Amino acid sequence: GNDGVTYEEVRYEGYGPAGVAIIVDVLTDNVNRTAPEMRKLFEKGNGNLAKPGAVAFGFTSIGIILIESENATEDDLMEVALEAGANDITSSEGGFEVTCEPTDFLTVKQAIESAGIAMVSSEVTMVPSTTVDCDVDTGEKVLKMLEALEDHDDVQKVYSNADIPEEAMDA
Repeated sequence: GNDGVTYEEVRYEGYGPAGVAIIVDVLTDNVNRTAPEMRKLFEKGNGNLAKPGAVAFGFTSIGIILIESENATEDDLMEVALEAGANDITSSEGGFEVTCEPTDFLTVKQAIESAGIAMVSSEVTMVPSTTVDCDVDTGEKVLKMLEALEDHDDVQKVYSNADIPEEAMDA
């Protein structure tokens, strides 16, 4: 329904523990409420909010489509995806990762769907150009901060360049 509320997309950038770069995309009906809440979440997580563009330069927007190896052969996938405009196809444990420019994402995704190849996931995301290696203690702090940001009602996506060890993920 149209209740007169307008929503605005806003991107907040900042740093967490150990200088981990963090980007937070929000959809809000009140920027004057959300901005101080984001600042408070960054400060509570032992980080700080930065100016727009201070963090984003270290990330690249990219389309990523994941496909299980049972759903397609590498040759079939290459033929379909590369013809549709994909940049690269890499194989890993149990599947394939198709990457493309955000502008080609829908075309590549539709070509894969049309070929009858089932996807595990597909999204346009932000990938860091460099990562910050975290020890277990720092990794736990970063995870706690990222979780607090993701729990905020207005937050749509959170991206970071933290390389968190498995031990921290398990804790």
